[in-house]
Amino acid sequence: MFIIAQLMNQLAKYIVGISIALVICFLAWYFSNILIYILVSAVLSVIGKPLKTHLLRIRFRRFKMPNSLAAGITLIALVSVFFSLFFLITPLVGQLMSSISTIDFPALGDELSQPLNNFNAMLHKWFPALDPTFRVEGVFVNQFENMVNVGVITEIFNSLASIIIEFGLAVFVIIFITYFFIKEENMFNDMVLALFPGKYVNNVSRALSSINKLLARYFIGITLETILITTINSLALHFIGGVSLSLAIAVSFLAGVLNVIPYIGPLTGGAFGTVMAFVEYGVNTPGASSFIVLVILIFVITHLIDIFVFQPFIYSNSVKAHPLEIFIVILIAGSIAGIIGMLVAIPAYTVIRVFAREFLSHFKLVQKLTDNI
Repeated sequence: MFIIAQLMNQLAKYIVGISIALVICFLAWYFSNILIYILVSAVLSVIGKPLKTHLLRIRFRRFKMPNSLAAGITLIALVSVFFSLFFLITPLVGQLMSSISTIDFPALGDELSQPLNNFNAMLHKWFPALDPTFRVEGVFVNQFENMVNVGVITEIFNSLASIIIEFGLAVFVIIFITYFFIKEENMFNDMVLALFPGKYVNNVSRALSSINKLLARYFIGITLETILITTINSLALHFIGGVSLSLAIAVSFLAGVLNVIPYIGPLTGGAFGTVMAFVEYGVNTPGASSFIVLVILIFVITHLIDIFVFQPFIYSNSVKAHPLEIFIVILIAGSIAGIIGMLVAIPAYTVIRVFAREFLSHFKLVQKLTDNI
């Protein structure tokens, strides 16, 4: 009877624990907007933490910068950077969207067919079983048309007022929360610790400390990487490729943002930028084939610089995961949640690995996946 009572008590604990976890997951889903605001604010506070630390070290005789003032200056710096990028890029993106909405996709396919004639002929020679009507540009244009769905773009512009209101509300809430997260550095950690029983506080505290360090390096690294890729591609496309400066900056910024998605992002950004540059250039202009090759080379060379120069320097001590791990995680996240899943895959996987190291370290698989943390 005693053993049965122990088993029943143990079962009751598991049921209670699972029930609490399910309630937390439901609340997180139901209040997902608020949760996103909190997580974005936490990320911004992590990015701004180094600046606040330097500000607090400032001494002028007996003057020491107050914590609230350092937090305020840090927040203003973060907001200034993001709003500067927003006001710089938004008109360019708007112009890019307008250009996309005017693209005649059948005509684009015809234009691309001329420089790709030799490549199509080579494919049919190598693979005789291919449908005689198969052409690479047809497949490419169809995928491109789906990616830049004109109907979606039109709908976005039609609902611009509601988007601006929602965006303004989100910005205000995030700025408000971020200030307190920067000012009181342990506030977010305390919120997370409140969700766990007292006996797990030490484990969770260690996990949060590791997560803060890893994600700080990661987000600062990808921000720097995006700026560098945007700068290099913009200058090369404009001064070497002859692309207009506004289009060069717009497609380069998009390529820099998509570069956050490893493996798939650079390919998508480069393909999109090449097509948009080609649309501006026009096939009837002499040297269209050479122009396409030149633009592709610019994106490829920038990507190689990113792989061999930026990434080893920026990511050498960031998430500390094997490239194959990252690739598989991104594929899984993409199949579950599409582009958004790919964007959050690495940060989410980092959090999962750190918590797994603290609570599931007795499993051999977890030991293998977390031995570099």
